[in-house]
Amino acid sequence: MFLQLARPLGIVRRVAPRIQCNFHYAAVIRNAEATSEKESVKPTSSRPASSVPKGTVLKGINYLKDGKDPVALDDSEYPDWLWDLLDEKKQKQKTTRPSNRQYHRKKNREAIKAMNFMKDKKT
Repeated sequence: MFLQLARPLGIVRRVAPRIQCNFHYAAVIRNAEATSEKESVKPTSSRPASSVPKGTVLKGINYLKDGKDPVALDDSEYPDWLWDLLDEKKQKQKTTRPSNRQYHRKKNREAIKAMNFMKDKKT
């Protein structure tokens, strides 16, 4: 981080350094990755294979005082949402919602305007 002096107020603020990016190089890498993905064979099933076979005792997972260690089930017996937890793209989509102050202020302002508009319509 670099410091920059705001002249009229005499305030020091932090300014991030500017980074130059070579977009052509990034595009070449992205294209190389895309071609290597096309060449690799992907499984036909959308679900990944389970890491343990059916009937295996999963030691160390039990957290109850008097409970027993669970036994692995067949992949078809688990719910569909469980397999989505392993998909990185789906998890990133869930976490990319903006959570900064400006976003929430904008949404709140829009909601207030909509409420005021509806109040105006009633009279």
